[in-house]
Amino acid sequence: MRFFSIHMRPGQSPAGAAAAVKVVPSGFSWLAALFTPLWLLWHRLWWGLAGYVALMLALTLVYTWVDIADPADLLIGLALAFLFGASAADLRRWHLARAGWPLVAIVAARNAQEAMLLHARQAMPAAIAYESAGMPARPAHGAAGGLSALPKLV
Repeated sequence: MRFFSIHMRPGQSPAGAAAAVKVVPSGFSWLAALFTPLWLLWHRLWWGLAGYVALMLALTLVYTWVDIADPADLLIGLALAFLFGASAADLRRWHLARAGWPLVAIVAARNAQEAMLLHARQAMPAAIAYESAGMPARPAHGAAGGLSALPKLV
């Protein structure tokens, strides 16, 4: 199980469309660590990409000026890749917060689709959720034919 943060488009109701919801997984991102510039482009993190390019240019200048050996260069690169992979989810959350997408929930689920479904179930009334899934609305707990934790006395 992983934790996912759910962000809603500004001005959208909690029962809004799936396109108005962003799901951000927590934890280490191997794609962000291994393919940092492409990952930044994919998620449209332009300021993050500009900072990454500036950092790489500065490191290149420092490597040539100080004459750092290749093994140290490799270790610094691996450390930066690990650092970026570990903080990639936080960077996405920061970007969404700056764009006005508030954090509306944190959900534990196996994948992003399950996290979005769990959030939708919590956000919408039960009858609407069942009807939108093509199922008849379930009866309330304890109603005739419904499920109840207490035995029937009459």
